[in-house]
Amino acid sequence: MMLLYLMQHGASLPSEAAPEEPLSPMGLEQVEKSAAATARMAITFDAIIASPKLRSRETAELMARATGFPVSEIRTATEVKAMTPAHQTLELLDALADAQSVLVAGHMPNLARLASLLLTGDDRPRVAVHNAGLMCIEIPGPRSRRGTLAFSLTPQQLVLIAGNRRVFDSGSLG
Repeated sequence: MMLLYLMQHGASLPSEAAPEEPLSPMGLEQVEKSAAATARMAITFDAIIASPKLRSRETAELMARATGFPVSEIRTATEVKAMTPAHQTLELLDALADAQSVLVAGHMPNLARLASLLLTGDDRPRVAVHNAGLMCIEIPGPRSRRGTLAFSLTPQQLVLIAGNRRVFDSGSLG
């Protein structure tokens, strides 16, 4: 069985302001809080995969540091880029058959398509994926194309789990 964790990168700077599109200050804060919550839940990873985009790599590095995963072992893969078909991302995951806990720090719409394919059998996006939110899907075995949703937490819920009452984007939980 594999626990597949999906996280869309935190909010990024607009491409006009920063061509590399790193995480914005708010995005850094989002991911730091989500990473703290992940550590508080005692979640660890056997593998972390990020896209080549800077904001995805920054997200993966923050998650790695918080959970004790070696930053030097983060794998960068084009198979988790925004427009990559979900079946190509699954092929990448098939190569990690020995891993029991994998984090993909990626982009929309790939993450929503991947989750939808695993949960419904159809890759049309049918699930909500939030910047710096964390979704966990249980996949029963290697090469399985179906999974079960274990949880899907918004950034606001992760802030509360981390123990910080301040909600960074809207100021409320509504």
